[in-house]
Amino acid sequence: MKPDRQQLQADLLEFVQSRGPRYAAVTPDTDLLDGGLLDSLLLTDLILHLEGLYGIELDSSHVSPANFRTVSAIVDLVREQFAAAPPRPA
Repeated sequence: MKPDRQQLQADLLEFVQSRGPRYAAVTPDTDLLDGGLLDSLLLTDLILHLEGLYGIELDSSHVSPANFRTVSAIVDLVREQFAAAPPRPA
């Protein structure tokens, strides 16, 4: 079963917004790339967070601007990956 979209979005917003004052105003549709908010450290932390919390595996084919441009896009990616393969054991 896919994770609940609202809960997943809330989790990701909290995760990103906790990065500091510069991230506090991030919304589901904030462009993280154009805003200069998505750097390599945040990208790595997001991937580890998603893999650990949701038991999915993201590989290099998943790491694209389209998948990480907004929190909404990341939510879509996680839900697609969750549906594509059963989660790995915790």
